[in-house]
Amino acid sequence: MATTMQGGSPQTTESKHLWRVMAIGMLAVRFVQGWIYWGGGSRRFIYGPQKINPAGHWMAYKFQTAMPGAILGTSHLISFLLHHFVLLYAGVIIFSAVELVSGLMLISGFLTRLAALLTLGLSFTLMLLFGWQGATCIDEWTMAAANFGMGITLFLVGGGAYSIDNWLLKTKPALENKGWFRWLGGSEPLPLSDAAFKKLALTLFWIAVIFIVVTYSYYRGSVITPFHGDPTGVKVHHVQMRDLRIAPDGSVTV
Repeated sequence: MATTMQGGSPQTTESKHLWRVMAIGMLAVRFVQGWIYWGGGSRRFIYGPQKINPAGHWMAYKFQTAMPGAILGTSHLISFLLHHFVLLYAGVIIFSAVELVSGLMLISGFLTRLAALLTLGLSFTLMLLFGWQGATCIDEWTMAAANFGMGITLFLVGGGAYSIDNWLLKTKPALENKGWFRWLGGSEPLPLSDAAFKKLALTLFWIAVIFIVVTYSYYRGSVITPFHGDPTGVKVHHVQMRDLRIAPDGSVTV
């Protein structure tokens, strides 16, 4: 039974029922994804504001610890930000704010698909920066991978049950025929034919497969190569004492 729009025509009663059932089934996913990111942002802005206070072990320290294993050039970006405090602090505030707002949007079901895309971007970024961390359970990779898959799923199916999106739709039924509301909200199917929806869903599925498998293989092996501890080789010493040179001014070079 179709759950997407057929050439712009309204859904049948049966397809609306199936869509509603699917939305209720996604309720826990929407809440959990939202709470994860709401928790990250609220810990800094509300419950632990010292985390965004530029003193001691504030959030920028977390970025610094990511540098050894950050991939796709993100380590250079971190290094640049650490040398430019204003940009660094702005980045910390913006990142935390996006977490806070997108999490709250998912919890409340407001513009659910837009919120899902925001968390998808956060998950991608966190994977590049912190995916290598976690010696035994690769904790950061696991969280980023799970959130990435949840973000894609919420974008595709909405999860609009018990949501502000649903309330808006009941208040203003004309929103059902607005393309922007279907793409950004979560109460209605995407404005696509079944064939187009399947193509989009499979494209996102293969993006997720490639992204998850490749990062897992790089960080820990266990796909086509044996398991390895971590890609940074923190237990391997690349510089030894005999490689150091002390200059007359007291500086040390390698």
